[in-house]
Amino acid sequence: MRRHGEQSKINYSSSGVNMQFLSVRISLLFIVFISCFTLQAQWIKKTSGTTQTLLGVHVLDLNTSVAVGVSGIILRSTNSGNNWSSQTSGTTKFLRDVSFPDVNIGYAVGEEGIILKSTDSGITWNSRNSGTTTTFVHVHFSDANTGTATGLDGVIRRTTDGGSNWFAQTSNANVELTWVHFLNANTGMISGFGGLILKTTDGGPNWISQSTGTTRNLRSVFIINDNTIIAVGVSGTIIKTTNGGTSWNQIVSGTTRDLYSVHFINENVGFAAGTGIILRTDNGGNTWIQQPSGVNIDLYRIHLIDSDRGMAAGQQGTILFTNNGGIPTGIDDDDPFIPYDTFLYQNYPNPFNPTTNFGFRIANFGFVSLKIYDVLGIEIVTLLNEEKGAGEYEIEFNGSSLTSGVYLYQLRAGNYITNRKMILLK
Repeated sequence: MRRHGEQSKINYSSSGVNMQFLSVRISLLFIVFISCFTLQAQWIKKTSGTTQTLLGVHVLDLNTSVAVGVSGIILRSTNSGNNWSSQTSGTTKFLRDVSFPDVNIGYAVGEEGIILKSTDSGITWNSRNSGTTTTFVHVHFSDANTGTATGLDGVIRRTTDGGSNWFAQTSNANVELTWVHFLNANTGMISGFGGLILKTTDGGPNWISQSTGTTRNLRSVFIINDNTIIAVGVSGTIIKTTNGGTSWNQIVSGTTRDLYSVHFINENVGFAAGTGIILRTDNGGNTWIQQPSGVNIDLYRIHLIDSDRGMAAGQQGTILFTNNGGIPTGIDDDDPFIPYDTFLYQNYPNPFNPTTNFGFRIANFGFVSLKIYDVLGIEIVTLLNEEKGAGEYEIEFNGSSLTSGVYLYQLRAGNYITNRKMILLK
C-alpha cells in the first residue's frame, strides 16, 4: 500500500515541567517503500546521443537548450531535450561552460583560452581571441555585450563589446576560479578553490577577497540580490551571506557529496547539483531538500528558466530534464529514490516564536525517535517514537507554552544519533 500526505495531530502533556499542551503536526513529505513502490523521479533522463562528459548546459527557452563538453562537443535541442543534434564547434578542446544572455547570442569557453560565440541560438559558432592560453572553466554575461570568463591560475578576462575584445583583470589569486556570476554590469562574485570568494562592485577593475570561513573548494556562486549570495562546493558545502559578502554562514546541505553548480530562479527557489544529487530550496537557501535524480554520476551544471523547467548535465553524456521543478510524483518501480543517508536538518525558522519545523531524512526502514530537551538534558516532549520508512519527513512544533531559551532536539534512527540546538524567542 502506498501512502503520501499522511498527517496526524498529537497533543502532549508533560509532568514535572511547567507547560501546557504542545501541538505537533507530522507531515510525511514523501515515503519510499523499497520492496514495493517508489516515487517517480521528475528529473527525467534524456538521450543526448553521446557518452562523453558534458560540462555545461543552458536552457534558452521552453524548447531550446544547448550543452557543451569534452572534445569540443556542442549539442542543441529544440524539443525540450527529447532529441539533440551535434553542432560544429571547430575545436577538439574541452568546452567547460556555455552562457546565453538572450535566446540568440551565446558564448562557450574552455581549454587553452578558447572562446566561441553564436548569434543564432547555438547553431553556428565562431572563435574569438581571448588574449590568453589559460583554460577557462566558466563564463557569465550580464547582457549581450558585457561578460566575464574565469579559469585556472586565477585568470579573469572581461569583454564589454560582445566578445570582440577581451581584456585582463587582476584576481590576485593563483587558484582555479571556478565560477563567476554578475547581478548587473558592476556587481559580481567569483568562487574558487580554497574557500575563495572575490567580489567586485565596479565591473572588475577591483576584485576584493571575502572572508568565507571555509577552506573547502567552492565550485559555484550565485548572487540572488545585493545582499544575499549563495556558494556551494565540495563535501556538501553551502555557504550564504545576507550582507553582501561581509560575513558568511554555513548552511546544512544534508549531504557530504560534492556540489558543482547552484542556480536560483528568484529570491526563494534555487537548485544545486553535484555527485549524483540535486537539491532544491524554497526559502532562499536556508534549507535544502534532496530530489531524486536517478543517477550516481557527477552533474556539473544545472540551469532552469523558471521554477518548473530546467536541465542538468554531467558525466557519460547525461542530460536530466524537469518540467515540474523536480518534485517527485506517481509511482515508478524502475527509478527508485532512496536517500543516501539519514540526516537531521537544522530547524527553521530558528530562532522561532512559537512554531518551528524539524526536517529529517531516513535512509532505511526502522525505529525512529525525535525528542526535545532543555539545556540540562531533561526531556520536554517526544515528537516521534515509531517505525518509519525511508524518505523525507517534516514535523511542525508549537512551543507556545514553553519559556524563551535554548533547547536541544535529538534524532535517533538505527545507529544515527544527532543533536541540534534551537532558540525560542518570545
